Amino acid sequence: MASSSRDIKRRIKSVKNIAQITKAMELVAATKMRKAQAQTLSSRPYAQLSSALVQNLAKRSDYLKHPLIARILPEDQPVPVQKILAVIITPDRGLAGALNTNLINKAYELLKSEGIERFDVITVGKKGANAARRLNLNIIAAFDSRDKNISIQDAKPIAEIAIEGFVGNFSAKGGSASGGKYEKVFVVYTDFVSTLTQKPNILQILPLVPEKETDNTEYLFEPGPDEVLDALVGKVVEFAIFQTMLEAVASEHSARMVAMRNANEAAADLIDDLSLTYNQARQASITKELSEISAAKLAMEG
Repeated sequence: MASSSRDIKRRIKSVKNIAQITKAMELVAATKMRKAQAQTLSSRPYAQLSSALVQNLAKRSDYLKHPLIARILPEDQPVPVQKILAVIITPDRGLAGALNTNLINKAYELLKSEGIERFDVITVGKKGANAARRLNLNIIAAFDSRDKNISIQDAKPIAEIAIEGFVGNFSAKGGSASGGKYEKVFVVYTDFVSTLTQKPNILQILPLVPEKETDNTEYLFEPGPDEVLDALVGKVVEFAIFQTMLEAVASEHSARMVAMRNANEAAADLIDDLSLTYNQARQASITKELSEISAAKLAMEG
């Protein structure tokens, strides 16, 4: 019984040590989460409005000649699909609950729906890179994930690879392109909804598709819609990738903070259960010793 009590005591000490680590990780994640959320929420309106502006411009310009804008084809004419590029944004580390699993499953759904053999992949984060290697995907570029101080420069090389692969050599003046390798470009990332909710999402960034119903406000463009569109559209793609990276980082820190908080609560419950078991074992041991003493006394008196 003494050995059992010592084992329980060691387990209690071990759980307390783990709880101290998870508590520290929760505090660190909470600090990073607040900064990441503030950056994500402050840039989100710009990303949304810039995308809406390009869609509005596309309706007012000769978008058919610009290769980054989707062409409107007759419904009975199929859109040719060649290779597809997927940018998968994941954390470098785990301990974030089901965040990585849900995101990788979402990416796999996209791959299956379009045909896995058609995909080239850019990974941002080690978790996505490891998953892509397990699936034997063709990784054309791999970047480490950053969990703080993200800037537009981090999205620039990804946007350049995507645009160059999509349009090939494009001449803005002539409105012609040599034809790129990719027919579509997707970003798979985790969309930050709230501290408790993060949803895996798929965003098509190329070709840019004009909305059927957009703002009917008329704008005056100088020098003209086509020129403004040509200067703006590449920047919009770049910022869209940047925004998905911010969303992913805010989601990571939020998920990790919640996971560590749940681990702390589970550790506290386990410590309570082990303490109760330990006290019961001690009580049983004391009761047994008293019984043995009483029995010995009665034997000596008899």
